Amino acid sequence: MIRFLLSLFKPFRALIERGGADYEQFMRILELKLTIDNRKQGRNKGSSERSLILQSVGQIAMGAAFALISLNIKESFTFYYVMHTIIMVILAMTIISEFTTILFDTSENMIIQPLPIKGSTVSMARNAHVFLYLALIAVNYSLVAVVVSSIKYGIVSGLMFLSSVFLNVLFTLFLANVLYLGLMHIASGEKLKTILMYFQIGIAVLFMAGYQFGLQAVDASQVSNLLMHISWYTYLIPPAIFAGFTESVATVSYAPGNILFIVEALLLPVITLLLTSRYLTPVFNRKLLQLESGDKATKVSRSTGKTTIYYRVMETLFTRNTTERTSFQLAWRMSGYERLFKQSFFPSLAYVLIMIVAPFFKRETSVQEILNSDKYLIFLYAFMLISFTLTNSLSLGNNRNVGWIFKFLPVAKPADLFKGFIKAVFARFFNPFYLVVSVGVVAFWGPAVIPDVIIAWMAIYLTTTLMYYIQGIDLPFSQQKAASQGGKNMLRVFGLMIMAGIMGWGHYFIVQIPYLGHIVLTVLYVSGIWISNKYAADSLVKWEKVDFSSSAD
Repeated sequence: MIRFLLSLFKPFRALIERGGADYEQFMRILELKLTIDNRKQGRNKGSSERSLILQSVGQIAMGAAFALISLNIKESFTFYYVMHTIIMVILAMTIISEFTTILFDTSENMIIQPLPIKGSTVSMARNAHVFLYLALIAVNYSLVAVVVSSIKYGIVSGLMFLSSVFLNVLFTLFLANVLYLGLMHIASGEKLKTILMYFQIGIAVLFMAGYQFGLQAVDASQVSNLLMHISWYTYLIPPAIFAGFTESVATVSYAPGNILFIVEALLLPVITLLLTSRYLTPVFNRKLLQLESGDKATKVSRSTGKTTIYYRVMETLFTRNTTERTSFQLAWRMSGYERLFKQSFFPSLAYVLIMIVAPFFKRETSVQEILNSDKYLIFLYAFMLISFTLTNSLSLGNNRNVGWIFKFLPVAKPADLFKGFIKAVFARFFNPFYLVVSVGVVAFWGPAVIPDVIIAWMAIYLTTTLMYYIQGIDLPFSQQKAASQGGKNMLRVFGLMIMAGIMGWGHYFIVQIPYLGHIVLTVLYVSGIWISNKYAADSLVKWEKVDFSSSAD
């Protein structure tokens, strides 16, 4: 498999060397990265293979949903435009949420830096490594759209659409690089790490807003007559460029506008590749060294021992014994400065923000219509995305040695430890944001919705804890992100969006029962939380199920 993936780069040897990389060294570094990925999966090969298959099937299914929604679009350019917009947004969110730590990985510097290897070679190999996984994700999401395109517009159109997907991947990846490298040019060291963490939110908002803008450019008055109006600025919108490339080549149309689309689609990825490798890579590698030194310099105790009133209240409300209280305190403090955790978690805030704000900017919906509806449930249950990111991000960090601490603790019931971990990050990061939105919901919809706010919180808390116990227990703040995991979490997000929708609709219909609706839901979730905390955690969380493989030897 590795040899096959490496062979894909052989036709592009001249381009790789033109970018300033040594081709042979590039191939060896890329082979090493893929081999390491394979070994990581080999620890539990059967499970990893099943996970990869399920991940691919899920991505294809989600892509099928997007393609079928666009099935009634008659005009081919609009169909390609919509699909490329969706793919670009998915790729951008995947890069931001899952591949940022890989792009900024400094662990290989101590090995490679003393060797006679140019920085451009290392940088290009790093990006090629990420590109392979992004390409797999993009192909999975676009596979059904390729079939639909082939049936509706001809096989040539389907093949050209698939080709344009790879161009989309390359452009999106290097656009993210340019944005990150531009930021690195104006900051350094500890300041850079802090800025990078928060800049991810801004980039997430940028891509999500671009997605919203892109769809607004389409006249959606009638689904069957969706039409992308081509104006001068259309030639500046990347999804439109790739859509125009697909249609122009497939239909053999060489009008001036079509030629411009083709030239832009072919040149944009190449130009961004050359600019990044030639001019921005030296800055990138220099800043990575500063990032690494900053990490080493700041691994000291950052806690002063002071606690806030909010912390003491949360600790009292959430913990039930000394073990829980100890792990709660540990997770609370570590989550405050562990950057890998924050880099994974914070972008989810942007996604939820977009989901909450977007309905107010739809042309066909007025603010008054929203306020007269029950859409506040959408705002509340949208926070389920944050809860998922919390459970998934809790294991991320650079503290590999933490595993041995927990392994030799005299704790008979590990469930109490992990209860404290998930409760701490839930209380510290989820509750404040939920409270702010809840205040806004109550202010707009009135005190009558307070029971709904409380019930939604209980539903999300129950889902969060159960998901954490069920998905597999990893030691907190000890795991590194692997490129082979890319796209897995994004797929889970889509699944969670469906779950949130189901729970939100269930909430809506049950509360329609006069006098009893809110009581039924309250009893249901209170009982569920009690059972989960009392029995489910103890049965699901055991030492033999805890993954110590990431711990340092």
